[in-house]
Amino acid sequence: MEFSEESVSWLYLDESVPGQERLYVSNEHRTRPAVMSEIARAMRTRPEIDLKPVHLSELRKLQSGRKGLVVSEDWSAEQRKVVEYLGRAGEAHASDLHMLIGVGDVTAMVFRVHGDLELQSELTFDEGMSLASTIVMSMFDSGPQQFSASDEQDGRLRNEFVKDIGLYAARYSAVPTESGLYVVLRIILDESDDIPSLDVLGYLPEQQKLIRRMLKRPEGIMITAGPTGSGKSTTMRTFCQMYIEETKGKRRLITVEDPVEGKVKGAVQTTIIADRNDPESVTRAWQRRLAALKRLDYNAAVVGEIRDTWSANASISEAKSGTLVETTTHANDATGIIDRLTDTLGIAPGMVMDPQVVIGLIAQRLVQILCPSCKKKWEDVRDHLTEDDRELVEAHCDLETVAFRNHDGCTAPGCWHGITGRKVIAEVIRPDARFMQLYRERSKLVARSYWVHHMSGITRGMHLKRYIAAGLVDPIDSDKFSPLDDDDLNILPADELQLILQRGYV
Repeated sequence: MEFSEESVSWLYLDESVPGQERLYVSNEHRTRPAVMSEIARAMRTRPEIDLKPVHLSELRKLQSGRKGLVVSEDWSAEQRKVVEYLGRAGEAHASDLHMLIGVGDVTAMVFRVHGDLELQSELTFDEGMSLASTIVMSMFDSGPQQFSASDEQDGRLRNEFVKDIGLYAARYSAVPTESGLYVVLRIILDESDDIPSLDVLGYLPEQQKLIRRMLKRPEGIMITAGPTGSGKSTTMRTFCQMYIEETKGKRRLITVEDPVEGKVKGAVQTTIIADRNDPESVTRAWQRRLAALKRLDYNAAVVGEIRDTWSANASISEAKSGTLVETTTHANDATGIIDRLTDTLGIAPGMVMDPQVVIGLIAQRLVQILCPSCKKKWEDVRDHLTEDDRELVEAHCDLETVAFRNHDGCTAPGCWHGITGRKVIAEVIRPDARFMQLYRERSKLVARSYWVHHMSGITRGMHLKRYIAAGLVDPIDSDKFSPLDDDDLNILPADELQLILQRGYV
């Protein structure tokens, strides 16, 4: 059966077993009109066909003929077991694989899926230590040459161990604990052929418009903030793709990363070369690479992270020299990025509070999206909530549309304990001169309130409540990521702000 040109990339028909044909469809693209039309045609002509939605990485494996785990005969039994766990983690769309070695004299193998931890299996203490030792001694592309259970160790697995299981990379980090060793393997999916759009990530139309304007600027620095695991790296790849598409490949984009966490077609991507177990070596490598940027012919740069005062100064200096710079840092909200630069890293306020230099302040977190097939209504959960949770929901939610997670989940495609994925809640500020003046001369509180009331700013709390109002997010669960009453505490009422602006006091 032949599919149309518009849909062939998102479908795969398995006819290997006569009478048991199975039609695979990319779960992320199944609602496209051309795809829906081809599915309907297939179901009409072959009523017995089994429709199976899968994620794009799995579909790509099927289309390329890789229907199972590709294992080298040269691998040891321990290497095979590591790759098997990585493959299972990738299939479960886990962001991390945790190995808690020694807790209760066993090794707990735990996946983080959609932000939640789930125990997968338990091994013996010796088996866990053997796997960790195998990774360090024989699977790293760079890193320590000797395994140690009493030191912090970091590294990255060689491509041969990840490329055939739909992963782009896997990063290893380990720290000793009182009972043994705590290992985290960061799972990085290969999304180079399908980098998500801002819409897929969850950015609102108003926010997308601001980001597009930032990316069209010839110079300045855009800073994206969020805690670890908030999707900053994915968002940066999306920004890179947007820049390349906007400039039609006529401008050079270069990245400095530690390490490269995903391929972006059309970008020149570089990784830091250093002993990652030696902080001074890493710092020197960053300094060398950022200094080298000045000698390269480029139009825009991505600096993976502002790590310290030196990298902050270097990034801002590049932005002031006539190039566009995109980078990340750790801050609680968009306005907090300025505090991070000036108070924590000691950057001169005059360098930061200039809207011609700092052209974008973005902060994001991830919230879990409810399965539409099994989510619960208010009347289903009301009597089972604590008094505090009932009051919270009644104060901040529309009881007609609010929905809650079914932790048991269901059999619907993509449902994982009542969750189908995660989306961004974000704050996007394109600073103007007045915003910067208020921040510098008054306070963060006044500038933030001015952004909301006079610049139509959307806080992460407002973004979250749009999801809640649409029945997409559980308010009780999401309150743990972004308190529902956050804006009540951190935004001045419009009339009070007006008085401050008129009378000149805080």
